[in-house]
Amino acid sequence: MTDRLSLANALADANIERQKAERIATEIFDAIHDNVATKGDLQHAVSDLQHAVSDLQHAVADLEQRMLLRFADLEHRLTLRFASVMVVLTGLVLAAIRYLPHR
Repeated sequence: MTDRLSLANALADANIERQKAERIATEIFDAIHDNVATKGDLQHAVSDLQHAVSDLQHAVADLEQRMLLRFADLEHRLTLRFASVMVVLTGLVLAAIRYLPHR
């Protein structure tokens, strides 16, 4: 109410009739009343953002965990394939040595 009165006084000081100044001040405050964020609105928005950040952090942690599991699986499969190739190559080298001519 004091803001409306201050605005009405400022308009009256600008040589606008007191009744018209009060009407203008009332219209201005009524027009902006629903469009002004309150401290509670801002606290609610901050709370919503904190929840969104928390959800995002959980999603990233879950994704990291799934990637680590897939990497471990890939590492295991590559190790098995490499070991299989080494066994085959060792067999080929031993077979080749067996069939080399003796001097």
